[in-house]
Amino acid sequence: MADDLSLRRTVIGGETVPDDYTVIWDELAIGRIHRSIGLNGKDVWSWSCALPNVPQRSTHRGRADSLEAAKAVFRSAWTDLQSQISYNQIQEARAIDGDRSRPWHR
Repeated sequence: MADDLSLRRTVIGGETVPDDYTVIWDELAIGRIHRSIGLNGKDVWSWSCALPNVPQRSTHRGRADSLEAAKAVFRSAWTDLQSQISYNQIQEARAIDGDRSRPWHR
């Protein structure tokens, strides 16, 4: 299996916004990293690592002070998630991701 992670601009409803990225592993969307406003009004980077068919643990999402920090903790969360999932779950996630009738693809 591929080990590289890459970022692609997130597209929602045909639109993109600055500082919003979908994380891709082996051509499969496995999460998102985006800049948002924290409770104190300061910019923070929110991140979430998940597959659509696997329950998400609280340790697989969070916030970081910078994009680089968010990428680092995301990678750690992905390594943890990979150790808990099977080949069949990855195949099922690919099928779900490829189903263009899903609401998030509209």
